[in-house]
Amino acid sequence: MAPASPFASVAPTEQSLIKKLCKDTRKPRLCAKIVKGDKGTLLAMNPVTKAKVSIDLATSIASRVGAYMSNQIQKNHVRLLAKSSVEGCKLNYENAVVQLNLAYINFENNPKKATLSLKKVNHKIGFCAKALKLAGSQADTLPIEETNKVIKGLVEVALPVVEKQAN
Repeated sequence: MAPASPFASVAPTEQSLIKKLCKDTRKPRLCAKIVKGDKGTLLAMNPVTKAKVSIDLATSIASRVGAYMSNQIQKNHVRLLAKSSVEGCKLNYENAVVQLNLAYINFENNPKKATLSLKKVNHKIGFCAKALKLAGSQADTLPIEETNKVIKGLVEVALPVVEKQAN
């Protein structure tokens, strides 16, 4: 029998990470099923629901990463060379959260506005990615860089559905 990891008691479980990630969404139980990769849920879900959950999940992630950046800046955990880039990203993430909320709200009643909001999110997150690239690859910006990719991916799931709603 293998010895238990000394970090087992301090490392968060996958279940607790999923719960934290999904707790701020509008449908936490559905979010948890999707994040866990429940194939039955994914197959049964219509495109509109997938798009809304993607927007909701992107909002939750962006909010958390914005708070992470604020915390890192306040505690001086960001290298001086990357500080202005991370501060710029933080502002872009705050704006992205606003745009994601607008996209969710306007999804059915005003899909053209929702489309515009999602495109603004892609722009804001893209700006963040470029700013971090200019700062150079550093360990303290890696989580933000990875999150940029995740949020852009979630927006790419929602955007064609919203655009179809607009036509």
